[in-house]
Amino acid sequence: MLPCQPFYHFLRELPLTPILSTKTANLNFFCGTYLAQSESDAATSLFIYFSPLVERSSLGIRTASLSLNGKAYFRLPFTMVNIFPLFDLTKRNCFAVWDEVIPEKMTVRAFEAVKVLEGEMLSLLIESAPYIVRREDTQALVKAHFAAADEAVIENLQMSLLCPIAKRKIRVPCRGACCQHMQCFDAYAYLALNDSTLHPSWRCPVCNDQVLLQDIRIDLLTLDILRKAESECSTVNLLPNGSWALAVGCHDRSVITIDDSPIKMPTRTLCNSSVIDLTYDSD
Repeated sequence: MLPCQPFYHFLRELPLTPILSTKTANLNFFCGTYLAQSESDAATSLFIYFSPLVERSSLGIRTASLSLNGKAYFRLPFTMVNIFPLFDLTKRNCFAVWDEVIPEKMTVRAFEAVKVLEGEMLSLLIESAPYIVRREDTQALVKAHFAAADEAVIENLQMSLLCPIAKRKIRVPCRGACCQHMQCFDAYAYLALNDSTLHPSWRCPVCNDQVLLQDIRIDLLTLDILRKAESECSTVNLLPNGSWALAVGCHDRSVITIDDSPIKMPTRTLCNSSVIDLTYDSD
């Protein structure tokens, strides 16, 4: 199965047959075939999914190779690669994946999947799921950033609501499981960036850490902000008390408290305050 995540529906796993090379010792080709079940086949992705059996860092810069319908493709990263766009849906497609580290140090599998639409995914979102960042966890991260800046008088931290990939308003805010910044990017823009190429980077556009499919986390606090902020708002200020406010230049600069109670009345407006810009990670 694909890793636990809400963005793709798993349809089926394609069997891969190992065939020993007649020219290179200990080299196996993992071969499969694909035939669209109908012209209206729901599949949108065919992922070659690599799973390391050793520390990924020990593999160095090794990459895999792919043969599809007689054409060779090289330097596929050992992560997850969508080869569906290369298929001819009118015929049976034959493909093979190989490298010397497979299968001793790396396993390879092939999954057919369909991408879940944004609206459907958000409507079915389970707030207790492992791919969720809880509101209190993001608030704790905000407080940690304020604590780290204790040598300066900082009144707020600034966060952009625009996706650094798509350059538009974020719709599904996410970041990596190990990312230490509050700035989010749009999950679907990130997926489109990585599942449309044979050489995906799967790296956070903010801090450049590796963020594989199973590492993507949807940020509930930022999702709340996106739903409550006015459509013209592109930047917000995060405050030490767990509230947020529209940044200077937005139409409304009222402070809005984020908790389970109704929205409280504005307490003050922000002006001439010190700001840390979290649009990009400082590392």
